[in-house]
Amino acid sequence: MSDTYYLCHVPMHGWNIILPQKDYKYMRNHEERLNVPDPKNELVLLAQGTKREMILYYKLAGDLTNV
Repeated sequence: MSDTYYLCHVPMHGWNIILPQKDYKYMRNHEERLNVPDPKNELVLLAQGTKREMILYYKLAGDLTNV
């Protein structure tokens, strides 16, 4: 069974990143525990799937400017 990976957009930096499930869950828990949420720092989930799928989506997406 393969792990789940997540393709996310980080609005603060304008980056698209691929995170394994444990790192994605850590980031989401960190966001929930902030006293003052920062919408510029929240991850925007673009896709989820296997590592291979996320790498292909990442290459296909390139620089997303309208997210």
